Amino acid sequence: MRRSLLSLLIMAAALTTNAQKTVSFAFLTDLHVSPGIPSEANLKEIVQEINTQQFDFVVVTGDLTNTGANAELQAAYNILNGLQFKKYVIPGNHETNWSESATQKFNELFGNDRFYFEYDKFQFVGFNTGPYMKMGDGHVKEEDIHWLKKLLAEKKDPNKTLISLAHYPLGDGLDNWTDATKILNQYNTRLHLCGHGHRLSLHNFDGIPGIMGRSSLIGSGYEKPGYNIVTLRNDSVLIYQKNLGEAAPQLFKQFSLKNNNIVQTVKIAPKPDYSINNRFKNVNVKYQFQDTASIFTGVVNMTSNSIAYGNSDGELVALEVPSKKVMWRKKHNGSFYATPVYAQGILMYGTVDGHLYGVEAKSGKQLWTLNVDEPVIADGIVDNNNVYIGVGSKKFYSINILTGKINWKSEVAEGQMQGKPAFNNDVVVFGAWDRHLYCLNKATGKLLWKWNNGSPQKLYSPGNVVPFIANDRVFIVAPDRYMTAIDVKTGQTIWRNNQYTVREAMCGSADGKLVYAKLMNDKVIAVSTTSSVFELMWMVDAQFGYEHNPCPLLESNGMLYTGTKNGLLVAIDTKTQTVAWQHKPGNAEINKITADANGNIWISMIEGKILQFQANK
Repeated sequence: MRRSLLSLLIMAAALTTNAQKTVSFAFLTDLHVSPGIPSEANLKEIVQEINTQQFDFVVVTGDLTNTGANAELQAAYNILNGLQFKKYVIPGNHETNWSESATQKFNELFGNDRFYFEYDKFQFVGFNTGPYMKMGDGHVKEEDIHWLKKLLAEKKDPNKTLISLAHYPLGDGLDNWTDATKILNQYNTRLHLCGHGHRLSLHNFDGIPGIMGRSSLIGSGYEKPGYNIVTLRNDSVLIYQKNLGEAAPQLFKQFSLKNNNIVQTVKIAPKPDYSINNRFKNVNVKYQFQDTASIFTGVVNMTSNSIAYGNSDGELVALEVPSKKVMWRKKHNGSFYATPVYAQGILMYGTVDGHLYGVEAKSGKQLWTLNVDEPVIADGIVDNNNVYIGVGSKKFYSINILTGKINWKSEVAEGQMQGKPAFNNDVVVFGAWDRHLYCLNKATGKLLWKWNNGSPQKLYSPGNVVPFIANDRVFIVAPDRYMTAIDVKTGQTIWRNNQYTVREAMCGSADGKLVYAKLMNDKVIAVSTTSSVFELMWMVDAQFGYEHNPCPLLESNGMLYTGTKNGLLVAIDTKTQTVAWQHKPGNAEINKITADANGNIWISMIEGKILQFQANK
C-alpha cells in the first residue's frame, strides 16, 4: 500500500511538473474607429471590460480605422493604450490603403508593423499584409518574407508551437499567400489568427488551421459589439466570442494543436495558375530584374539603357539595363509610392517624409531639395521642364525640374492626391480623396472649377484616377463605378454612365478619339470621346476574372495593355479588337505599364519584379 501510494505521488508530481500553463489572451480585429462614431465608444467599453479580466496579453489584427487618417489612428491608439495588458498590434488594409501619412503614422504610434514574441511554450509572429496605398489584393512585402524566413530559422525550437497573425486570411485575397505558408509550415505553425471578414470562421490555410475573428462592430450577424478570446491549454486551443456586457463568452471552436485534423475537410484556396503562359508563344520577355524589396512605383525610362524606380525599403534605384548593374541608389525613410519623373537629364522624386529631390540621372548627384512637409505619393507629369504634382492632402505644385524653383502652389484640395494629373495647353486637372476633381490654370495655378459626383462618400472619390483630356472634355472613372465626361472649360457634367463596372483603370487613345477602361470583371471597353452621350465603340473579353487593380492602361503602337491584381499582362490589338497575347510573370499586382522610346513595354510588380516586353502581334 505504501509503495502504491508513493508511486501515485510520484506520478502526480510528474503530471504537475509537465502540465502546461494555460495561456489566455484577448483577440481584437476590425475595430474601424473614427472619432465621434459608435465604433469609438464601443472600443472604449471593450477595453474597460478586458481590463476587468485575467489575460496574459492582447493582440489586434488590423483595421483599427476607417480610412487610415491620422486622427483615426490617434483615437484608436489612445483607447488601446488604456489596456492594462501588453498589446501586439498589426495594421489592416484600412491603415495601408488610404493612409493619410503614407503608412508612417501607424509605425510612429505602435512602433512597427510586424512583431515576434514568445510566451510560455508558444511563439507568436505577426506581419503586415497590405495592400499598400492603392486598391488591390493583400501582399506580404518581399522584405517581410525574407524577415520571416530568417527570423523563424533563428528562433526554431521543436519544443514550442508557432502561432502566426495577420490581417488577411492566408488564401484568396492575399496574392503571395503561398510564400508565407511555405515558410510557416516549416516551423510547426499550428494556428493562424486573422481578421478582414468580420465574422468568426474556421479556415484551412495550406494545412494550417486558421481562425478569422469577429469584428468589434455590430453587424455580420452580431447584435452587440464584442471581441474574441483565445485560450491555449494542454496542447489544445479554445476560441470564444465575447459579446460586450454579457457574463460568459460563447465557445466557437476547440481543437488540438498537435495536428491539423480540424481542417482536413475544409477547402484550401486554389494556388496561382501560370498555365496561361503556355497558350501564348509570341511573347518575348527581353529583360527581367528581381529586387529584394517590394516595388510600388512604376519604372521611369531615363535613357535607352537606364531606368529608375523606388522600392518599399526606401531605396531609389537607378539601373543600367543591359548589365543589370546598379548605377546608384539613394536610401530614404519609408517606402516609395510615387514614380519618379525624368526630363533633361534630371530625375525628380518625392519621399513620404515630405521632400522633393532633383538629382543628376546619370550619377545620382543631388542638385536641389524642396521641403513640402507632407508625404509624396502621387505621380507627377512633366511639360516644358515644369512638373505638375500633388503633395499630401492640400498642396498642388508646378515646379521647374531643372532648378527646383516653385512656379506656383495651389492649396485648394482637402484630401490626398494620389493619381497622375492630366493637362492640355491651358489647364491641369487632378483628383483628390476629398470627393473632388480639380481644374487649375496651367500657367498661374488659379482654380477654374472643381467637380464632384454628388456622393458624400469619400471612398468614391477620384483620388487615384488619371484623367484623360480630349475634345474639350475630361474623362474619368472612379470607385463609384461611373465613367464621366466633364466639360473642360466649365466643369459641367456632359454625361455619366454606370452601365459597365469601371473603377480606376483607364487611358485615352493616341488620336484622342477613344477612352479605354478596364472593367471589374473580364472586359475592356472603348468609348467615344466625341459623342454627346456615352457611346460604346467596342468591348473585348480578356477573361482576367474579378479585377480592381488601379493600374492605368496604356496604348502603344496599335496595342492596348492592361495589368491585373494577380500579375497578368494583357495585350489587345485595337484594330481587330481581340486579345493578342497574355503573360503572367508573377501573382502580385502590376503597378504601372510604360513604353520606352523604342516601343518596348515595361512593367513593375509589387513582388519586386521589373520586366521588359517585346511582343509580336
